[in-house]
Amino acid sequence: MKEKLLVILTLSCSFIFSQNKIDSNYVDYFKNTREVPFLHLNKTSFLLGEEIWFNAYVQEQNSRKLHSTTSNLYVSIFNNDGTLKNQQLIHIKKGIGSGSILLDSTYTDQYYHIKASTRWMKNFNEDNAYYQKIKIISKNNKKYSVIENEEVAFDYKLFPEGGHLIANAINSIGILIKDKNNKGLKIEKGIIRDQRNNIIRQFTTNELGMNNIRLFIKENEIYRFSVVLSNGKELNAYTPKPDAKGITLNVVNKNSDKVAIHIISNKNTVQELHGKRYRIMIHNTRKFRNFYFSFDQTKQNYFLQIQKKELFSGINIVTVFNEEDHPISERLTYIHSEELFHKLKPIIKKVSPDSLKVTFTNPTKEIIYSSASFLPLTTKAYKPQNNIISSFMLKPYIKGEIENVNSLFNSKKDVKLRKLDLLLLNQGWSKYNWNTIFNNPSNTRIYPFENGIDLTVRFNKQISSKQSILIYSKENNLVHTLNPDENPWTFKNSFIKKNSTIEFGINKEDRTIKITPALSFSSGFLTERLNGYQTSQEIFINEFETSNFKPLKSEYETLNEIEIKGKKDQTIKDDPIAGAYRKIDLENSITHAGMTILEFIFSKTPPFKSITKVQLNGKNVIRDPWMLKSIYLDEVKTIHYGTNIEAPIGRPSYAFFIFTYSNIELVHKNSSTSKIKIPVGFATEKEYYSPKYPSLMNDTYKRYGAIFWKPNIKISPQRFTSVTIPISIQKKITTYIEGITSSGKLISQKIILKTD
Repeated sequence: MKEKLLVILTLSCSFIFSQNKIDSNYVDYFKNTREVPFLHLNKTSFLLGEEIWFNAYVQEQNSRKLHSTTSNLYVSIFNNDGTLKNQQLIHIKKGIGSGSILLDSTYTDQYYHIKASTRWMKNFNEDNAYYQKIKIISKNNKKYSVIENEEVAFDYKLFPEGGHLIANAINSIGILIKDKNNKGLKIEKGIIRDQRNNIIRQFTTNELGMNNIRLFIKENEIYRFSVVLSNGKELNAYTPKPDAKGITLNVVNKNSDKVAIHIISNKNTVQELHGKRYRIMIHNTRKFRNFYFSFDQTKQNYFLQIQKKELFSGINIVTVFNEEDHPISERLTYIHSEELFHKLKPIIKKVSPDSLKVTFTNPTKEIIYSSASFLPLTTKAYKPQNNIISSFMLKPYIKGEIENVNSLFNSKKDVKLRKLDLLLLNQGWSKYNWNTIFNNPSNTRIYPFENGIDLTVRFNKQISSKQSILIYSKENNLVHTLNPDENPWTFKNSFIKKNSTIEFGINKEDRTIKITPALSFSSGFLTERLNGYQTSQEIFINEFETSNFKPLKSEYETLNEIEIKGKKDQTIKDDPIAGAYRKIDLENSITHAGMTILEFIFSKTPPFKSITKVQLNGKNVIRDPWMLKSIYLDEVKTIHYGTNIEAPIGRPSYAFFIFTYSNIELVHKNSSTSKIKIPVGFATEKEYYSPKYPSLMNDTYKRYGAIFWKPNIKISPQRFTSVTIPISIQKKITTYIEGITSSGKLISQKIILKTD
C-alpha cells in the first residue's frame, strides 16, 4: 500500500486547481484582499501623562507584503470593561502609518485595550484585528485581590491531534497548562492513569506549559492526566471518550527536510473505508496542494512523506477530506525558511557625552521599513502580546492566543520548531471554518473598502451664474473653486485632518463674503467592540505596580488661551533692509487704483537719481523691468525703498525691495469667509517628544520610562539611515525593532546598546 500511495503522490505533486467543490470554493473564499494590521507600540506599560506612540503596518494577506492600497486604519482604546473610550483614524500610506495617543488625566483605570482594524475587515468572518492590553502605572493604582479558587484559575486542557480520538489505536494528544496569569506552567512530572487508577506513563511540559504524547487509547477508556503544583494542589484533565470508528491524523515535522503525515484508523473502520478515495489538502489561504489516496481493508495506518521544499514557507494547514468531500481532521504545521525573515545590524557610535548615533544599513536590493523603541536596560514596560512575526505569520491562521512570542522565534532552530509545532498542535483546527468556506458567497460585501473620506458640501443659498465659491484649508492643503452648478459638491477620497478648519466664501465683485454650507462625511468613525477578545475581570496581586512620579507633563504644556493684537511686521531684525530703507506697508493702506509697481518706482525716484537695484520677492529684476508692468499695487504687501546703501560713495542711486502677497494671502485679502471646524478626519502626526521625567535614575523611570521612539525608519536599497538618540544617563539601552521589507520579509529584534 505504501508503494501504491507514493505513486499517487508523485502524480499529484503539481498544483491542483480543478473546479470541484472544495477547490473552487476555496479559491473563491480567499480571492478578495484581506488586511492584517499590526501596531508597534513604543511600550505596553505607561506612566500617567505619557503618550502611546505607535507605528502601524498593514499586510495584504494574499501577497504577504505591505498593503499598497489600504488607507484608513481605525485605532481604538477601550476601558477594561470593553467600553470604547477613544478612537483615531490613521492615514496608511503604502502599508505604513504612525500616530500617538495622550494618556491624560481621564485615564483613571489601570488597564485599557487597544484595537486596530479597518471597515473592510468587517466583511470577513475571521477576526484579523490587532489587540493589545496596556497598563497605566500611577500613584493611585489599586491593589486587587488574588483569585482564591486556583483550580478555576488554571487552564488545563488536552487536545487530540486532528480533533478527536479513535479507539484501539495510537493517538497523538497535545497538553496545555496555564497558570492564573495565563502564563505557561512548566511541569517536571505529570502522571497518566486509566480508569482503574493504573499509571500508564509520565509526561512533562516546557516553559510554555505545552507538550504532546502518543498514547494507545482503548475502547471506551477515559484517561486522567494529573499534575501536582508546588503548593501540593492537584490538577486533572481527562481525555474524551474515543470514537469507535474513524481516522486520526498525526503530523511529524521535525528539524529535517521532510514532513511525515500519518493517517491512522482501526479494525472497526478499515472494512467500511475499503476502496474509498480520501484527499489530503495542504493549504495556506493563498495556494493549495491536493494528495489523494484510497483505503485498503488490510491496512490500518498510512504514511505520506513530503519534501518541505514542495510545501509553503510559513503556516501550512493539513486537512483530511472523506469521499464525500467533508473535512474530518485538521492540523496546522510550520515550514521554516530563512527567506521569511531579515536581520538588521545597527552600528553604534557615541557622538557626544549625552547622545548615541545608531546607523541602520541595508545591503539588500529591497526597501526596509521599520520602527524602534529605545528603553532603559531594566525596563518592565515592553511586553507585547504579539510581534510583527506572530501577527502576520501566525495570527491569521490560529484561533487562540500566543504566549511569549519572542521565545518562539528567537530560540535555536530545533527548539523554535518544537515550540511552534506544539503551539500549532494545541490550537486545534485553523480559524477558517469549512462550512463558511463552502456556503459564504464571495460577492457579499456589506462594508466598503475605504480610501480616505468623502466630504460632501451642500449650499442652501441660491448662487448666481456669475459667481463662484472658494473652499480653502491651509491645514489640509486645500484650495478649490466651485462653479454654481456644482451643488452639492463632493471632495472624494480626501485625507482631511480631524479638528482642522475649512473656510468657505462666495465671490462678490472684487472680494469674498461668507457662505456657510451643510457638510456630510462618508466615514471617519468606526463602530467598534472588543468582540471575543478577553478583557481582564480580575487582576492578580503579582501584577500590582505603582509609580512614585506624579502625572507627567509633556514638553508642550497646554496654556490658558489668550489673544494678542498688534500690527504685523514681516521684516526680520537681522535683515539689512529693516531700518536702512523707508518702508511702506500696503496691507492696510489705500493705494492709487490701477497703479503698477513700475509707475510707483518712477513716482518715488528723485530727479537726477538712477535706479541701481530692484528686487521682487528677493530676486533681482533690474534687468527685467517688463515683469513690473503687470503687477499692480493691490498685489503688493510691502515696499522698502531709499538711497542704495551698497552704491559707491559719490554715486548716489535708489534701491527698491518689493514683496507681494502669496496666492493664499491674496485669497484672504479683503475677504471674509466662514470657518468650520471638521469633527471627523485623520489624526495629525506629531514628532516624538520625551516627557519631563522627575528623575532619570529613579527605579520608576528605569522600569517604566522611555528614552526615545523612532517610527517610519525607511532604508533604501544599499543605503543607510541614522538615528541620534539621547543616552538619558543610562549605561545600556534596550532597543526593540519591528519591521518589514518590500518583499515581505519580517523583522523583530531585541538589541542591547552600550553607551560607554
